[in-house]
Amino acid sequence: MTGLDDISRLYLVTEPVDFRKGIDGLGTYVQSILNTDPFQNAMFVFTNKRHNKLKLLHYDGTGFWLLHKQLSKGTFKWRMSSPDPFLQISPLSSMKIIVSQVSFFVKMGLI
Repeated sequence: MTGLDDISRLYLVTEPVDFRKGIDGLGTYVQSILNTDPFQNAMFVFTNKRHNKLKLLHYDGTGFWLLHKQLSKGTFKWRMSSPDPFLQISPLSSMKIIVSQVSFFVKMGLI
């Protein structure tokens, strides 16, 4: 059980982050900059400045998942401008697509 099927909220972080950050660095970022609890039943989605990488951070009750995707060509369509540090997505239509793809890779043993 990955806990990825039960995520209740998805947060898209609007500003690029330093992708040298790992679980601890991103968790601290969520707490201090976003003023949000990284241990909640949510997934936090980060991008880099060039928008060719994504990191997803999720706590499943036993530990953190850190998923990293790097495109070999092109960029993610990440054209957000918001005064808020993150956008919360609910209802979860977009998130269900992400979670189903991640769950597939977990079941296949690829991550």
